[in-house]
Amino acid sequence: MAIDLSKINWATILENALVIIITAFVIWVAKFIFDKRKNIYRFFKKQKLRFFPINFNIALSLDFNDGLNSGNYFEEIKRKLTKNIGDTDLSKNIKICDFSDIQRFSDKEEAEDFRNRKNIDLIIWGGFSSDELQINGEKISKLDLKFTYGYPDDEGKNIGKMILLDISSKLAKRNYWQILENNSYKDVEIVSDNIFDISTYILALILKLYGKISESVNLFEKLRDRLDGEDLLKKEIEPHLLNCYALLITDLAINKKNYFLGIELCNKFLQILPFSHFAISNLAIFQYKTGLKDKAIENVNLLLERYPNNSITEVDVAFVRILQKNYSNAYKHYSKLSRFEFIEFNPHEVVDFLDSEYKLLKEPALLYGSGLISYKWGDLVIAKEDLGLFMEKTQGLDCYKKMYRESRRILNNIDL
Repeated sequence: MAIDLSKINWATILENALVIIITAFVIWVAKFIFDKRKNIYRFFKKQKLRFFPINFNIALSLDFNDGLNSGNYFEEIKRKLTKNIGDTDLSKNIKICDFSDIQRFSDKEEAEDFRNRKNIDLIIWGGFSSDELQINGEKISKLDLKFTYGYPDDEGKNIGKMILLDISSKLAKRNYWQILENNSYKDVEIVSDNIFDISTYILALILKLYGKISESVNLFEKLRDRLDGEDLLKKEIEPHLLNCYALLITDLAINKKNYFLGIELCNKFLQILPFSHFAISNLAIFQYKTGLKDKAIENVNLLLERYPNNSITEVDVAFVRILQKNYSNAYKHYSKLSRFEFIEFNPHEVVDFLDSEYKLLKEPALLYGSGLISYKWGDLVIAKEDLGLFMEKTQGLDCYKKMYRESRRILNNIDL
């Protein structure tokens, strides 16, 4: 039977054929992408790492075998590291990226070159031993980890040597880097904790050296809080914290007049080092400046009790005695201060403090203190002005007579 070609709907046939071809092509592409998804993902990941700014500060680059013990252990270590970061509320400070699948390092120089080019704070590299290793018939995986980090250094490379020594001692205290198959859950936990502790310590130390003190304190505090009280690393964090607290007290509290923050920092300092002269003396100032006069006096009296032969103690006690209108005792402490050959305070800062307090309180004895300190360690012009004004304000007042007599003697010795 003949077919009448003129009655065939060629448009419909072509349309259906095209749909079949396109569908088959889409299925083929989808299958190809699915089969090659890891390679495609790695390609784009490598391009992102190569051409775009990074958004992490710790990089992992470890050798392991997918599907075997080392690969499974590594995935669990990463999971626990992420959990530790979240548990210590450091997700904004520590961001980890694993690029083990696209970047490996064969030596320290290669890792350092990559770190410098990408400006990554810390690279943890190395890897697992063979999955075939055994001890007494039991499979064991050992990690050989290297830590490559950036830091400022001096011309003689002394800072680098000091950091290496410091971090090496911390690694010695975290010397457990193996996973036994029949104890893998516990061993993975220990290894993950060790990596987290060392990494956080290194980051905190780097931030401190770069002058990012507040960020360094945050990391050191979070790390210390999570460690057991008997942990040796916890004790070694404390000197860094004390140093950071002292820097912040000087910068934020003294220079920038943030006295409430100063009180908080001094109390943190005293939690680690009770009865610190530095912390108590500054705490007394901050308390006075924030209206806590009675607490300030208590701390000054504590200084006198524990550090009676300290130049800062003498300055603080003399000021408190003036506030208490015990001018004879204030005179005694200023007299003792004037016999010090070396002082531990900045005389210009003390003079400025006494001058500002005089403007508020109109207490003439503050002029005597300012004048005496200026005469001994500061500016003779200021000494002459302040002591002259003191004598003008206190002439004939018996309570100031010792200070008055000493002021006259000093002025007779000033030749301007």
